[in-house]
Amino acid sequence: MEYGTAIAAALAAAGSFALAAVLQQEASESVGEDKSLSVGILLALLRRPKWLAGGGFMLAGFGLQALALSYGPVALVQPIVVTELAFAIPFAIVRRHRRAGAREWAGVLCVMSGIALFLLAASPGRGIQEPPGTDWLLSLLPVAVVASSAVAVGSRTRGPTRAMFLGSAAGLSFGVLSVLTKALTHLLSTDVAKAFTTWQVYVTVAVGVVALVVSQSAYQAGPLAYSMPFVGVLEPFVAVMIGDTVLGEQVSTSAGVLALQAVAAAIASGGILLLSTSGLVLSIYQESHPVRVTHPQA
Repeated sequence: MEYGTAIAAALAAAGSFALAAVLQQEASESVGEDKSLSVGILLALLRRPKWLAGGGFMLAGFGLQALALSYGPVALVQPIVVTELAFAIPFAIVRRHRRAGAREWAGVLCVMSGIALFLLAASPGRGIQEPPGTDWLLSLLPVAVVASSAVAVGSRTRGPTRAMFLGSAAGLSFGVLSVLTKALTHLLSTDVAKAFTTWQVYVTVAVGVVALVVSQSAYQAGPLAYSMPFVGVLEPFVAVMIGDTVLGEQVSTSAGVLALQAVAAAIASGGILLLSTSGLVLSIYQESHPVRVTHPQA
């Protein structure tokens, strides 16, 4: 019964996140690049009804994801949530009055299959509910360093490359956020007043803001097919790894499992390559980001 609730909530979360991503990407690409990677992008987007509608779906998605995580382990919930890819990218293409072809569908399928296979191979258990702070620090610090590096590289590039690096940083951030959400859900369910005296509440909010700013900046840089696959791959990967090291969800590390995970990573990477090199996706990017030609003054 508990896993049934987790599956139903995770599916609903996937649908909500898909709608949120499409609406927010369409709104974000109209914001000036000078506001990228700053809270200014959120302030500008708050004045756009389409983005606010997407924000409503995103909040609903987080609520449903939190509900799912309260009933099931990360490895059960995350592969279901990531099915948002199957809805968001094709829907975003249709919204541009185009039709997703075999290459785009194959890319989405490979990304989803790779993620699901990775999580199935990891197969962690429930773990513990309140790990020590030192375990959190040792796991979150390396992720923060990698995410910061991705943002630093992305901020120096333009176009699809920028979307990919910022999408990677967003995926890392959302992975951390999902595990923090699971821990926070437990704290709130035991003692709400006490929960607000813990660091998890405030770090979760801070990570949520960072993830939102970076993801919107990634959406601003190009179509969902450039950034969303990286979010889809890195979010569950980070969530499972932190779930193992911090929550003790006991991910299997046998040679056979590691080999299977390597195959899963290769499949997901192939899907990202198919999507990021798609002529259809490139044409959508060129349509929404026309080259500005400047003429010298006479």
